[in-house]
Amino acid sequence: MKAEIIAAGRDPSNLLPKFWLDKLIEISPVGTHEAHIVWEWKFFDHLIQDFDSTKLNYGVVKDHPELLDLNFQNNYPQDYTHVNAVCFNAALDQIIITSRHLSELYIIDHSTTTLEAAGHSGGNSGMGGDFLWRWGNPQVYREGRAHDQKTFQPHDAKWVEPGYLDEGKISVFNNGGDGTGTFSSVHLITPSFENGAYRKENNVFAPLDFEWTWSGSILGEVVFEENKSGAHSMPNGNFIITQTSLGQISEVTKNWEHLWTYKSPVGWNRVYTQYSHIYESDNAFFRGEKYPETYSGFIGLDLTPKGLIEDQNSLSDSCRTVTGIIKSDVEVISIENPVENNNIRFNQPIRFNAMTITDINGRELFRHGFFHGNNLEVDLKPALYILRLYFDDRVETRKILVR
Repeated sequence: MKAEIIAAGRDPSNLLPKFWLDKLIEISPVGTHEAHIVWEWKFFDHLIQDFDSTKLNYGVVKDHPELLDLNFQNNYPQDYTHVNAVCFNAALDQIIITSRHLSELYIIDHSTTTLEAAGHSGGNSGMGGDFLWRWGNPQVYREGRAHDQKTFQPHDAKWVEPGYLDEGKISVFNNGGDGTGTFSSVHLITPSFENGAYRKENNVFAPLDFEWTWSGSILGEVVFEENKSGAHSMPNGNFIITQTSLGQISEVTKNWEHLWTYKSPVGWNRVYTQYSHIYESDNAFFRGEKYPETYSGFIGLDLTPKGLIEDQNSLSDSCRTVTGIIKSDVEVISIENPVENNNIRFNQPIRFNAMTITDINGRELFRHGFFHGNNLEVDLKPALYILRLYFDDRVETRKILVR
């Protein structure tokens, strides 16, 4: 593979003995132990590079966002793409791919033949297996700067299912949050697909930002998952969030309300009776989803509750909701009012899941995710505003005058 990748234009000085590029295969089961490969797609067939002008794929990277720059420096000279999730959209006949090590999401055309998928024409898009849309890190195709990166080592990107409140949008678990390595986040993204193509703005794939985002604490701990984990949009717009390292799933609303959490008591080779006895990551699982009672897989099954599926414990002795259980460490919140120099100052260090500022007509003008500190810079014109702070167990509202 090393010789092959050098022949494709990779800089040999940034190459280990092994170099991995992912591929997708579609199989058709045969009997109980066999399968036929009926379709195949490879990153290797959709590369561009500006390192070696003697190669056929030499070109201007910026002019070809439909191709992958083989020499982008992502600090992974061996496991270059590291795809961790694949999702198929039957209505569009497209596939979305999550690449952890490039911090990008890609959409490709599944309507192609395997031969077309290896080229640059054919299929419903007429683009063969080239990227129809990519998102999260425009630096990979030489657009934008570090502050334009939106996803950091993400997992589990997928379309929201038909019939759900956010049908057709894309959800993703953003492990690295804002890139500081201090929290993870969950996002909804709404691409613009018009006349068979995904829209770009100034050569950057739209949208330029998330439609909705969540980052915060669950059961008193900031959500930060460096590996795996996932997010699943529900019919009503709520989200199921999986924290792999803790082996737990939680439900949050679009308004950042934490509804409930379930932590698996099952380890690799044991069943626990108390959460505090679980060894770190012993009960880990990749991701969880919540199915409605009408799910086809439940047809003919007895769904009558049979009691607790674990021993009672201090966190879920009655499967109760968490609302009201967690007490914020902030007892009395005061803000210097009026706000001077666009700097909101709190009377003490404060920790909250999110903050929004709206004008008196209800238009949201400012939003900030998880925060811990004494003051926060904003950019608002002099006026009266409504400020809301979102905690695990409550929302606090204040009027502020900016001058």
